[in-house]
Amino acid sequence: MEENKRDLDKIKGVIGIALLALIFLFSIFSNKNEKKYDEDDANLKGEAIGLSTRFKYGRKVTYLQYYFYLDKKIISKISVAKYDPALLNKFYKVKYDLSDLEKNNLILEEELQPDSITLVKAGFIKTKYYFYDAGVTCKYIEMSKWK
Repeated sequence: MEENKRDLDKIKGVIGIALLALIFLFSIFSNKNEKKYDEDDANLKGEAIGLSTRFKYGRKVTYLQYYFYLDKKIISKISVAKYDPALLNKFYKVKYDLSDLEKNNLILEEELQPDSITLVKAGFIKTKYYFYDAGVTCKYIEMSKWK
């Protein structure tokens, strides 16, 4: 009877030590990933204005596609938690790596309200398009948007 109790105490001790070791290893790896993210973010020194355009869907991830201009039009995407139409067709700050333009990050927390001069300097142009109002006036209505 006492031998069974001793064996049970030994098993509980081994399980406790194993759990502590797993928690310790998990904390080490999570800190390593945070440091890597901070290092990657520190390399993004350039800033530009990006326009979010549409959502793309992967297997388990939803992406928000955006583009910005430097010497050319650069199209990129960022993963988002869920589909949110409020994110579309808005201007955001983009941080990019000066040596590799394909490494960039859209800052969704910082929505910009730039004026037209700033947008033209950033490479965007304002285009006109016409919308046919079939229900009310039966006329074409002139509208414009930034591209």
